[in-house]
Amino acid sequence: MIILLDIDGVLVDNVAYKVGVQRTAAEFSRRVGVPAEPPTLKDIDVFESESITIEWDECAIITATLLVERLRRQAADPARRAALTDLPTEVWAAVAALGPADGATPLVIDYAALARRVGAASRESGQHPSRAYHGLLLAELDEAVLAPARPLLHQLLDDIYTITTSPAMQLFQNYALGDAHYAAYYGLRPHVAGPALLETLDVPNLAPEWRDTLLEGRKRGEVYPVVYTARPSLAPPEGGHRPRGYTPEAEMAADLVGLHGVPVMGFGKLDWAAKRVGRAGSQLVKPSPVQAMAAMGAARSGQELEAIKAALAVERDRHVRYPLTACAGQAVHVFDDSTSSLKAVGRAVEQLNALGLRLTLTRHGIGPEGSPKQQTLGAVADYVHPDINAGLAAVLGGAEQAEPGSGAQPRERRH
Repeated sequence: MIILLDIDGVLVDNVAYKVGVQRTAAEFSRRVGVPAEPPTLKDIDVFESESITIEWDECAIITATLLVERLRRQAADPARRAALTDLPTEVWAAVAALGPADGATPLVIDYAALARRVGAASRESGQHPSRAYHGLLLAELDEAVLAPARPLLHQLLDDIYTITTSPAMQLFQNYALGDAHYAAYYGLRPHVAGPALLETLDVPNLAPEWRDTLLEGRKRGEVYPVVYTARPSLAPPEGGHRPRGYTPEAEMAADLVGLHGVPVMGFGKLDWAAKRVGRAGSQLVKPSPVQAMAAMGAARSGQELEAIKAALAVERDRHVRYPLTACAGQAVHVFDDSTSSLKAVGRAVEQLNALGLRLTLTRHGIGPEGSPKQQTLGAVADYVHPDINAGLAAVLGGAEQAEPGSGAQPRERRH
């Protein structure tokens, strides 16, 4: 049995990342001179229910909203409009040039409506949420704002995964890692000072008894867990060194819940491997089925880099090789709080089964009672559970469906 375990909202209550989104929004609001309340935790839940699950996307969308509003206000002021023609084309330089806006009218952002709008555009266009939002803004901005906004929106919304060029990612990662780790892992000067939110705020969701059950099953060769996440991570250990820019955020979460030694298929692994074949990590991370296939191969073999190579071979040549061949006939269970991620695993299993692997798949959505995620997950998942422990109890506790009263919502099995 192969078990794919998402981190944020599943293994870990990702308080640090949520607070990081809030602090990024507040700091950028202050710097750009547009007072606005940051999103609430409920607002962030709506973003996630719309499959805007990567905080860099959320932060890029929010910072772009704030910057566009400042440009609109400046364009509407005849005394200040002319300054927009000489505005720098780099975001931080532009923010500094715009300067403070003392006494500015607060901006009220309906974050839930923004999330739903961007989510709908992303689904319709098939683009990442930040790129879909870029398209919406380009279509609606008048020329007085659009001209200075073009290069700034490109930086904020088109490449949210590159730390050297993505302002929203920089600020968010600075908060998540703290100033010392940010400088050490990225070699960049921090924007703000403070400790790592990941070290002070995250809370483990995985109960010790289910952690032990997973580790004991792995030791017996009966259960093959893998951490399956879009979180930044270190590069694959097979690479032989630790290059700059790869941060152990996924590994920190795995250690927090006690899954020592369990393979981790995070963004850093995919990004490192992708760059060696002329690709970008953003093309391989979920909701791409490549990450899901790589996670299955890593779970079965413990070889992260070889699993990525095998997943790329499926995508490129429709050829299945080790360690994916070792997955043949396995039951695959994925635990995730994102519909797009659950769909990605479904596509991965379909591709592998077309190559003869005979996998069976059960998709477990994780959504707390009362969360908007429950409804959206229910449209995709085979079961919806209130937390990871209820989900694992349904799979590893001697039953193929949740026990009565667990809060799980069964759906028709698709695989």
